[in-house]
Amino acid sequence: MPHNRPWKNQTAATPPDPLLGQRFLQAINGLISTAKIHLDNNQLLQQSVHAFAKIIEECLQYDDEINLIASVGGFYLQQEKIGLQRNALGLAKKLLLYFNDREIDGLRFKRSTAYIRTTDLLVFIRLLNKSKNEDKPAYWLSSMLEENRFNWVELIDTSQAQSLASIFASGTDNQQVAGGATTSATAQKIASKKPPAKKQSSTARRKKRRTQKALLTYSRAMYSLQDVAKRLASNKNAGMGKSVQLVQNMVDMIMNDDNVLLDLSTIRDYDDYTFTHSINVAILSLCLGHRIGLNKVLLARLGLSALFHDLGKIDIPKEVLNKPGKLDADEFKIIQNHSIFSVRRILRLRASYDRKAGIMLAPFEHHLRYDLGGYPKTPRKTPISLFGRIITIADVYDAVTAPRIYRKSYMSQDKALGLMLEDSGTIFDPVLLKVFINMLGIYPVGTVLVLDDAQLALVAHPPDEAKEKGTLWAIRLERLKNGGYKRGEFINLGNWDPDKKAFNQEIQQTHHPADLGIQPAEFLLGL
Repeated sequence: MPHNRPWKNQTAATPPDPLLGQRFLQAINGLISTAKIHLDNNQLLQQSVHAFAKIIEECLQYDDEINLIASVGGFYLQQEKIGLQRNALGLAKKLLLYFNDREIDGLRFKRSTAYIRTTDLLVFIRLLNKSKNEDKPAYWLSSMLEENRFNWVELIDTSQAQSLASIFASGTDNQQVAGGATTSATAQKIASKKPPAKKQSSTARRKKRRTQKALLTYSRAMYSLQDVAKRLASNKNAGMGKSVQLVQNMVDMIMNDDNVLLDLSTIRDYDDYTFTHSINVAILSLCLGHRIGLNKVLLARLGLSALFHDLGKIDIPKEVLNKPGKLDADEFKIIQNHSIFSVRRILRLRASYDRKAGIMLAPFEHHLRYDLGGYPKTPRKTPISLFGRIITIADVYDAVTAPRIYRKSYMSQDKALGLMLEDSGTIFDPVLLKVFINMLGIYPVGTVLVLDDAQLALVAHPPDEAKEKGTLWAIRLERLKNGGYKRGEFINLGNWDPDKKAFNQEIQQTHHPADLGIQPAEFLLGL
């Protein structure tokens, strides 16, 4: 994980503690937790107040306000992703769920926070804790802040362009992207196409709004899925209301522009593979469903079915699910049960019978194969459903391209598509697979290319026949002295030549982004 770098306004001679962000999370978590169970005069609570005040004072040495943002499985303090030690990962997940339950994107603490009364701070924290039980938590909390005239703290709405500009725009020519990397301002310009400044600024703002909305939806989908799984595993009631809403948000985005969500489908999380995999499968399934012309109602049903397709894995023993190396016959039989378990778990969700009936079949079918030679074994002779065929393709593609903490073998995206093509007509529906490959392109978004000049580049856009006529665009990856990479300029590799079976600029070979230790989404979305 990248460490915090000195913030742009820093004037101190000594750079801030690289674990400042982690300590900030620990301080706010301590205050939230102790305020739940202690009165204002309790000594532990007073210690938590003191610790929070101290970290606020420390942060305000470098900026006039403090922005804490929850997004895509992590936190950002100012524009920097918070680097966490392994023993603090559980804390971050707990706080992400806390923010999600209250529908809060982030908090902004102004300089005046350093001078507020302890009683005001505790009133705010108790309102924050209480907001979870309101119908519209963020709206209610915002109203309470206004009513109490708490001008020193604000809720951040990352769907607003103004918030985005203040949080993620560094105001300099360079800003961190990944692994200590930086991205130059020229990366915002595409090759030789340089539109007028006013038009470029407007386009950039619209893109930033779309990107941040997609990031927020992805994050909330993950927390929603985690919450459902946790509740079911504890034999508690779990609904799918939030998941339905989030999938509908995805559908709306895809109907307008599916490229942003395709960029997000490159996200890989080793610790939360099951959840990121399910969300990526939902995104890929929705994009494929959109390409074949499914309407919004069917897309919403498909997305929800894909989101819950592996829900049954919560019933698989961890030692089997996360076993390094090859499974033995008995272990593989246990794994094969997860399709049936997914159906059982969906049946237990709190939702109407019609809604559950509409999403159960595909999770049962997603390992049956196009030729019905997969599992679970069934005497059926009828083909698997359209949703089942779509999710099968998305599931296998994401699975074979995802490095996992217990499995070192994985494929680059282009090689995965080549392997899948060999199973067209047996495992995969040949027509749908062709549409899927055309959608992603010969070199899918996030693939690392080794060019003929030995330079590295990251595929930046899926092919768009209508707009770019199959042109391949990539982002140069420039190696840093510390071993990371920075985002270089956009480059045009030309069009596909069917006779030469190559693009204008020759591609020597491909790599998986994990080989370089990068998250493609951070480069593609300019995080």
